[in-house]
Amino acid sequence: MAYLHCHKCGWHQDDFYDEGYNPAKYLMDWNEYLFGERKSKLDEQFTNDSQFIKENGNITTREVVAREYEKFARRIREMKWMSHEDFRKDYKAGKAKCPSCGCSTEFDVD
Repeated sequence: MAYLHCHKCGWHQDDFYDEGYNPAKYLMDWNEYLFGERKSKLDEQFTNDSQFIKENGNITTREVVAREYEKFARRIREMKWMSHEDFRKDYKAGKAKCPSCGCSTEFDVD
């Protein structure tokens, strides 16, 4: 995984997607609650962990699943370059510009 950000303005995007890391693969893990063996647990309290409850409220698994889908929907919409290869191609061609400030020289990939 690689994280892309602009040092000039602070813009960043989700890690580049590949076979090991991508929203579809991650979200599939929640399918057991939507239509698999854990479906009966969908409307139960997600956890008893006090720190989680303090940060998120006492929410159901249904709400956790919905938030995870929403989080990845935002990340997908905000992605400028889906893969590291896409970014490198544009960078070498001089087409890689920060979508926030327009800078093309202050990118960093961690």
